[in-house]
Amino acid sequence: MKTALFDCFSGISGDMTLGALLDTGLPHDLLLGLPDALKLRDTSLRISTVEKNGITATRVTVDIPHEHVHRHLRDVVEIIENGDISERARALAITIFTYLAEAEARVHGIAVEKVHFHEVGALDAIVDITGAAVLWEALGIEKAWAGPVAVGGGRVKIAHGLYPVPAPATLGLLQGFTLEQGPVQKELVTPTGAAILKACVANPAETPPPFRLTSVGYGAGSMTHEHVPNVLRVQLGELYTQVGTDELQLLECTIDDMNPELYGHVLEKLFAAGVADAWLTPVIMKKGRPGVQVSLLCSRAQESAAHRVLFAETTTIGVRSMPVSRKKLMREPVVLETAIGPLQFKKIILPDGQTRHSPEFESCKTLAGEKGVSLRKVYELATARAVQEDNREGNE
Repeated sequence: MKTALFDCFSGISGDMTLGALLDTGLPHDLLLGLPDALKLRDTSLRISTVEKNGITATRVTVDIPHEHVHRHLRDVVEIIENGDISERARALAITIFTYLAEAEARVHGIAVEKVHFHEVGALDAIVDITGAAVLWEALGIEKAWAGPVAVGGGRVKIAHGLYPVPAPATLGLLQGFTLEQGPVQKELVTPTGAAILKACVANPAETPPPFRLTSVGYGAGSMTHEHVPNVLRVQLGELYTQVGTDELQLLECTIDDMNPELYGHVLEKLFAAGVADAWLTPVIMKKGRPGVQVSLLCSRAQESAAHRVLFAETTTIGVRSMPVSRKKLMREPVVLETAIGPLQFKKIILPDGQTRHSPEFESCKTLAGEKGVSLRKVYELATARAVQEDNREGNE
């Protein structure tokens, strides 16, 4: 399982997150083409290596045209939805902005749709958040934790006046996280940074277990402090315990008035939005009507995206949601040679350390088409190869 640990000893912001994730070893092209992918005119990115109090870090700067635009959530969502990015990155970016809107709505006592963004609605914030979602997906991170978050101190001037640090919306987004005052009298956590943390860290109170460190990234902020580097550190790792635990959301809705030909499309859209699993169950509803229950498991960060799919693609008018805990065996993708060519398998690690290999359906289907043989025959060969590999690893 690929993991990430946010080390916010000098706070967190959108640009610091971009720099830290990129600094773990990702290619710069993932970000440089983002303004064009989002169709943002006269917007560009600069990536540089800087030094902060003796630490070399990656600095990402977004150059935007001067504008006087206060965008609502729907305006930002439209930009992201029209962008040329993956469904999973799109869903995560929209979730982050939704968290921002909800936090502002709570502070001002208004409906989410009436919130108009000030600083976080600017083009640079849109690039920061969407870029963070794109990089997060590229890294394949499955679980994340955060250490204590240094919030700074003093006062900060925002659109509505002078407020104590952290600003009200920022503080709302940080609920559940361990906060530290200082180490400087400045605002160290921006609303964008707090929203990214909330979306990526499912359980802020959870202590990270031991993991194997694979990479470290440092993302530079725009400030310079006398005694502490203004950087965000992100540690990437691999978790190798045989049984893992996911804290997920279970979403369900029951439908009795929809064309059954559409259910396959609904499942495709849900998986494209990044849900962990989805399935259909026949049910008998009130008055004895046959129906279908659509169920899915997703992270908290993907819940808003899953709701949008269910309301847009089905006839349901309500969705039930409840937290669930899922135990799962560790697994990793592998490619094994078979009698007719290479196939993709899922290598599953059992609690006793033994392994089980399961062929991937799409890989078998593709190979069957390429070789002109039946899918059944490919599965027979794949199953035999899986047993052979299981026995070989069991004897090592």
